[in-house]
This record gives sequence, structure tokens and C-alpha cells, in this order.
Amino acid sequence: MPAAAPHPDLPRRSACATAGRRDRPAPVWRARYSEVKQLGIRDEEPAAVRPWARRACAAVLLYAAAAPATASIVNIEGQRGAPEEGFSGRYHLSVSGASGNTDKAAVTAGARLESLRGTVTNLAILQYAYGESNDVRDTNRAFGHLRHTVQRWERVAPEAYVQAERNEFTRLSFRGLVGGGLRLNLHDSPNLRTYLGIGAFLARETWDGREGVTDSGAHYFRRASSYLSVNGSLNEYTRLYNTLYYQPALDRPSDFRLLDEAGLIVRLTESIDLKVAVLVAHQSRPPQTVENTDVNFNTGIEYRFMVR
Repeated sequence: MPAAAPHPDLPRRSACATAGRRDRPAPVWRARYSEVKQLGIRDEEPAAVRPWARRACAAVLLYAAAAPATASIVNIEGQRGAPEEGFSGRYHLSVSGASGNTDKAAVTAGARLESLRGTVTNLAILQYAYGESNDVRDTNRAFGHLRHTVQRWERVAPEAYVQAERNEFTRLSFRGLVGGGLRLNLHDSPNLRTYLGIGAFLARETWDGREGVTDSGAHYFRRASSYLSVNGSLNEYTRLYNTLYYQPALDRPSDFRLLDEAGLIVRLTESIDLKVAVLVAHQSRPPQTVENTDVNFNTGIEYRFMVR
């Protein structure tokens, strides 16, 4: 049997970028009966036909029905590859279910589309998750992210991004943000890549209203955003990654968001990977009735392609 080619995402020199994931919805009974927290948050409004085109259109149509996903921080860095010159992408799908005493069904789908032309990288990420338990919806979140990066210097890449998301069960009706920063290449070797991201963004969040809360409506945030990303290979088929994000409010450092995600990606075939990840997300000042900390475990299959 011929030896398989090395994993396409194994570390190599590349031009890429950053930003900031998923909050598991608080249990319905807890949202309904927990004691309301008084947060004292201030509301202040602050003073961008090739073969790959069909794939891109298909992804857009697939997710057009879903409002943009998740709350708090989204780990963009953990979804990056090491793109070659041209257009590449990944499609992710995970499905789970149970029947009997408890009927459960859940599906998570996502797409990552990336274009590298010279020193310019454009990245688009789309995600959607839906789930029911005993015919009652308990998961409904969606997310979209666009990023433009220019590798202006060997180890420093300026970038800009926009993002939109929604999570019904963390009271996030809508979150839109625009930001930018620098992605610093701290180490780049055949078996290990390490990046540090620094920047800031401006966000508008709409928290839905429900009985017993006093913080519904629009909230505006100016946050710093930094991350440390480590991506290494165990062998030519397997790689590990870990990404840590920290996002404090610029005018109130005690209001911060923190995320850590660790994952394992195993190459199964020329085009299919198995991905396993654990994620911990924390908000020091979440919306009322929403838990401060969420822990998520994810297992799924990814399909990847490359068009030069």
C-alpha cells in the first residue's frame, strides 16, 4: 500500500490571522428560577466563474437560513490551516442522538473557506448548531466570520475582521463586531508553530428580554483581544493544537472573557479528518440568568479540499 501524503495542516510557513466561542446554553430550569444577578453594565454607543466559486456559493446557501453562532469568544485560530497558494476549504459535520427514556437529537455543521494569493489571505468561517431534547429545542446558535490578512513582514501580519453571531440560549439575539490587530509569528518549524495575536474590536450585543431580567436591549463594548496559539504535529497523520484567548473591556478590565480550546486532529484519508476538542469559556460579567462558565466537548468529521 503506498504511503499517504503528510497531513496538509502540518506546520509550514504561511500567512494567516486571529480573533475571538462557544457558550453552551444555560439549562432552561436554571434560567427560569435562578436568582437574578445585578450587573450594572453601562450602555454607551461608541463616539470586504472559477472552480472554487461553486463550492463557496454552496456553503453560503447552506448557511443563509441560519442567523449568525455562539456567544462570548469563538476560536478562529483553532480552525486555521496552513494554506498553500490557491483556494482551500473544510466542511465539518457532527450528528448525535438518542431515543427511549430521553429523545435527543443534535447537529453541528460548519465551513471554512480560505484564499491565499501572494501575501494576502482571506478567510471565511460559517457555523450552525441545532438540538432538541424530548421535542423541545435546547440548542440554536449560528456564527459567521470574515478576515483579511496581509503578511507585510516576515513575522508580522496586520489583519482586519468582521463577525456576527447569535445564541438563543445565552440570551444573545445578535452580536456584531469589527476589529483588527497584529498576528505575530513566534516560532515556525516543521513540527511546531506558535503565534501571538494582539488587537482590539468594537462590538454591539443585543440581549433578549425575559421575565425577571433588567439588562435586555443593546450593549456596546470596546475590548482588547489577545491570544496564544500552539500547533504541533505528533507524526505525519496527527496534530495537536491549543489556543488561549483573553478579551478584557478597555474601560473596565474586571469585565473580561476567557477561552481555552485544546484539540486533536487525525488524518483518516486523503480528504477526511477526525477532530476531537474540549473547550472552556468564561465570562466575568455574563447577561443575567446566564452561567459564567461553559465546558464543551466536540467530536466530528471534516472534509477538506484544495484548488490551485
